[in-house]
Amino acid sequence: MNRAFIFIFFFFGCGVNYSHAQLGAGLVDYSKLLNTADSTVQIKIGSIKLSGNNRTKSYIIFREIPFKEGNYFFPKALTQQLELAKDQIMNTTLFIDVNVYVSNLVNGVATVNIDVKERWYLFPLPYFKLVDRNFNQWWSDQNGSLERVNYGLKFFHNNVSGRNDKLNVDLVNGYNQQVVFGYNQPFADKSLKHGFSVNFIYSRQREMSYNTLDNKQAFIKLPGFIREFQKSSITYSYRPDSKYRFNARLGYTRDQVNDTILKLNPDYFPTANTSLKFFDVSANLQYFAVDYIPFPKKGFMYDINLNNRGFNGNMNMLSLSIETTNAFTLSKNWFVQIHNLGVVKMNNNQPYYNRGLMGYGDFYLRGMESYVVDGTAGFISNTTFYRKLFTYVFHPPFIKTKTHDKIPFTFYLKVFGDVGYAYNKQQNIKSYSNSFLPTTGIGLDIVSIYDFVFRIEYSFNQFGDKGFAFRTRGDF
Repeated sequence: MNRAFIFIFFFFGCGVNYSHAQLGAGLVDYSKLLNTADSTVQIKIGSIKLSGNNRTKSYIIFREIPFKEGNYFFPKALTQQLELAKDQIMNTTLFIDVNVYVSNLVNGVATVNIDVKERWYLFPLPYFKLVDRNFNQWWSDQNGSLERVNYGLKFFHNNVSGRNDKLNVDLVNGYNQQVVFGYNQPFADKSLKHGFSVNFIYSRQREMSYNTLDNKQAFIKLPGFIREFQKSSITYSYRPDSKYRFNARLGYTRDQVNDTILKLNPDYFPTANTSLKFFDVSANLQYFAVDYIPFPKKGFMYDINLNNRGFNGNMNMLSLSIETTNAFTLSKNWFVQIHNLGVVKMNNNQPYYNRGLMGYGDFYLRGMESYVVDGTAGFISNTTFYRKLFTYVFHPPFIKTKTHDKIPFTFYLKVFGDVGYAYNKQQNIKSYSNSFLPTTGIGLDIVSIYDFVFRIEYSFNQFGDKGFAFRTRGDF
């Protein structure tokens, strides 16, 4: 692992600073003149010119711009508006680069140019994914077995009609079998505020976790398929502006397991049946006021979700989760991220099916990758201090296009500290629930286009465990 770490630093050590989208031919960026302009004189937005959007509808981009032609701003306020426009257009996830600048300034009238570089939206890609929760569990608990992978074909189009609508189809084989279909149209009406999405997933598993023993998932594998799972949902979305998003969702789940599961864990389902069917409804409120959602350096965002799973005696669980992220810029190259997530499931007497908490999804502590902690209520808090090291720009010789002629990789050194707590009324003696769990560590984050973030972390926990962990996120 140390060799890999050193290799990354030496290989990218010759990096140079990445420049933003180049200005259009013959254009001059007058934005810097705003810093020396008379602060008591307002500047009028005379015109707004857009270029680079070959597929994306212009009105989808203009929707994210916080100013209009004819608006007046003092120089400092206009500089802030240009920066805000860039952040909000980037957060549509439609572009790999955005440049918003004043291209002409005459007699107090400004011409604003918006140059965008569109992503590639259509991808038929091979699918290869581990079946375990994370890389560390697969590597340490399952000995890195290549038998525990899913493979297949992943097809997605992230801008089908040019209105930021997304289509994805997954055909997966291997350890499990899975079919996934999803379509999301966030701007279905003329006001560009109302949208919808539909999703369907069907899967069959050859192995599954039936219980938590010694703070780790206990698995069982039988000949043939041990679990069959089907889930479908429809969602209504409302987005009144660039910051707020509201979603109301209705879903239906059918989950069937082999009777061996209930023999090993009679508390797995809420009833003694091997099949479980239920509807669930949820309401979700999101707020984004950050510079870049996948990797914020400044700003604040939150996600509040209220969900009711089932509506009868067999399954009826109301849960509330609140997730927040604060990012503060300390200086040019230093910033801090504070991420908090809390979950409450209203009934403490939940079956095992509903008790999964720490170690699943975004509810995890760095340094506890090998463990899961069940519970009906809990929180985590992750604090990370970052220092930007450098940006390396790769010029792919095999790509002959102006939009992808430069691929930047920005490197950030980090130190972090996490703390979490999970309450479990049905705690066993060796469980890590009902106690505070602190962890700490150092790491390196690599950020690139398509919201790609690769994390290398070396962490410690209170039980004496230490080691590397790897995480990734992005469109791929």
